[in-house]
Amino acid sequence: MIAWLTDTLVMTGVLMALVLVVRRPVGRWFGPAAAYALWALPMVRLILPPLALPQGLLPRPEVAIEPIVASARTMAPGSAELAAHSLGQGGAVTAVPIAAATDPGFLAQVPWTGLLIALWLGGAAVFLGWRVWNYASMRRELLAGARQVAQAEGVRIVETPAAAAPLAFGIFDKVVALPSGFLAETDSESSDFAIAHELEHHAGNDLIAIIAVQPLFALHWFNPLAWAAWRALRGDQEAACDARVMAGCDRKTRARYGRLIASYAAGSRLALAAPIAGPLGGEKPIIHRLKALACTDVSPARRVLARSLFAASLVAVPMTATVSYAAMEVPEIPEAPEPPSPRTPPEPPQAPEPPSVPDAEMPGRDLALPAPPAPPAPPSAVVEARQEAELQRAEAEVERQAADAERRAAQAERRAAEVERSAARAAARAPQVSESVSTDGKVRHIHIVTKDENGRNVVTREMVIDETCPADSSGHDEVSDRSRSVRICAGEPKGIHKVVITSLQSARAAVATDRSIKEDVRTEILLDLDREIERARKEMGASRG
Repeated sequence: MIAWLTDTLVMTGVLMALVLVVRRPVGRWFGPAAAYALWALPMVRLILPPLALPQGLLPRPEVAIEPIVASARTMAPGSAELAAHSLGQGGAVTAVPIAAATDPGFLAQVPWTGLLIALWLGGAAVFLGWRVWNYASMRRELLAGARQVAQAEGVRIVETPAAAAPLAFGIFDKVVALPSGFLAETDSESSDFAIAHELEHHAGNDLIAIIAVQPLFALHWFNPLAWAAWRALRGDQEAACDARVMAGCDRKTRARYGRLIASYAAGSRLALAAPIAGPLGGEKPIIHRLKALACTDVSPARRVLARSLFAASLVAVPMTATVSYAAMEVPEIPEAPEPPSPRTPPEPPQAPEPPSVPDAEMPGRDLALPAPPAPPAPPSAVVEARQEAELQRAEAEVERQAADAERRAAQAERRAAEVERSAARAAARAPQVSESVSTDGKVRHIHIVTKDENGRNVVTREMVIDETCPADSSGHDEVSDRSRSVRICAGEPKGIHKVVITSLQSARAAVATDRSIKEDVRTEILLDLDREIERARKEMGASRG
């Protein structure tokens, strides 16, 4: 077990280092999804069990070693005189002193290996507990003041004051959290991009992957290489999610999506969630994602080549498994028993003499031997009674099973009727939604109608989506005893152009100062950003005029 743990620690560390080296070339050639898939290799090695092979598969060299015994022996009484006698009366016997064994010190008695392994596994357990506690506290904080605004494909979309940027979390109860007032204060395209990004995290099972890799990084809690690998994995995951959202889109759409990412470039402390800006923030992850967006879609030929190379890598991972060689048991051949010594066969017994035939019987007449008595046959009445009892038991069992089936069928019919009645009551009480649009198409009225106690339709809620007023202006609510009217301004915000220009300028400064980007790639990104900045300034001037 200890050998498997140490081998797993070493080989997963080697695979993480290998992925850190090749992830960027793989991302440039085969796309962000291929770079993200590389992180499955350390996970496959983590769950790979040890391989036990027969010892006979490897040649075992036969080395003749003569046993050499070098141990101090205590001389028996009289042995000195025997040695002197053998050497002669004038010989001298030299006594060799025997070194006394000393007790080992305290440090030599400490089981350092066991202590180090206990410290390692204890740290891994503390790491996992900290991750679980962090996730539970984050979920409670986000859902404390949350308000659900929509639901899509089984995912709840909520607005909460605890969220600074859109993020996705949850495995069974899937949630997308938005900052308070996000839908009212953000333009429709940006909000659609942000929500699509977080929904794609749930659709791509990215959060399940984040949870699944925690044991791997728990084993490497003390390894700085693992923390660098964690940051790189999350960056590749976000870049792969961006690629899935922007698949098939043109360069202008990708540029607008990149501006949205740059506007949420702040860091985050949420390790087991998936914010749109990434959990680590900063300039380098954002630049990595912007460069990934600048790449075009991968051609089918490269996609096939990437899948082939990934399959070959998965096949090569078992070559790093822990191998143990079990000794092959040779069956013992029992010794053949010694043949018995020849003995003189006993003499056969003599046959008894036949009885003498009485004189009264006729000579030459055959004598009939008496036949053995036949076993008594069971009476037919007992057999018939036994068969009748078995038949009655079988009929009773069939009747009991039929009664149980009828009882279950009746219960199923009652439950089905109950469900139908409940569905009918729910359908009668369910609210109805109607929508009306103005002639110019800029104002939409959404009415939610329910029935009162007398069965009459009553408008309980009305939502007005007005595109004639700016989105950053405050709407108003009208509340009465039974109804509520909410007006949402969905027009173009007043200060959106200034925010866009500021975000683009910050992204341009980050790209211009990053010397790790190639000169031609950096020039192309800067030209795109300059064009977008100029376009935003023109739109801002037109809106002011």
